[in-house]
Amino acid sequence: MEKREWKPRSDKPRSDKPRSDKPRSDKPTEKKSFTKRPLLRRELERRVRKFAEPDIPAEITGEELEKRVRFQLTSLAVENAEAVAKHLAALDFFLETDPERAYWHGQSAAHRAGRLAIVRERAGIAAVKHGKFDVALRELKAAHRMSGAPSILPYIAECERALGNPRKALEIAGSIATNKLTDVEQVELRITSAACRIELGQNDAAVVTLTCKELNISDAPWGNRLRDAYIAALNAAGRSGEARPWSY
Repeated sequence: MEKREWKPRSDKPRSDKPRSDKPRSDKPTEKKSFTKRPLLRRELERRVRKFAEPDIPAEITGEELEKRVRFQLTSLAVENAEAVAKHLAALDFFLETDPERAYWHGQSAAHRAGRLAIVRERAGIAAVKHGKFDVALRELKAAHRMSGAPSILPYIAECERALGNPRKALEIAGSIATNKLTDVEQVELRITSAACRIELGQNDAAVVTLTCKELNISDAPWGNRLRDAYIAALNAAGRSGEARPWSY
């Protein structure tokens, strides 16, 4: 087989025809028409929520909030801060009597001031009270990422339990330094942990979890809930005789 002889590349242009400076096409260039892109789902939801904020009772001014909360709102524009303050005050006002309305006030506040941990925390708690645990978990996790406040964790644990993750809820509960929680938060954590134990078949452990000095405080706002949880744990453990004296 004969080898081809290598020859250097010629310096001559491939064509003797001079290059033209004219554009490849003589057709006039058409201007591109830019059409508005369709709104993303998140943007659409924001637009809807903007016009669906719940009415705020005339007597609510926003001054009802704690000073520490009002101080955190000072980073917002004045008009927006006033609206958020009113929504948060309305949330507190309706939280026990009308959880659904409190929930929507929380969502309105979070929509207006979603970068503030206190706003996301209050919105999350309102969602818990209304039973919107998926929304609550999102709001509360965001709040905890921003502030790191241990007081948020009992509510996150409650959401995980309600969403079918009792082991994860117990893991969260076990990681909390209870001495950093208020009495109310400690009671809520006990109730959630006991419910998880019952779901896992650990009924006696649930009774132990709920055995605390707070059971004897009759005038506390959480007193009935704690006693109800204790009675349920005793019954689940087959100790209905011990449960009867706690009935009211």
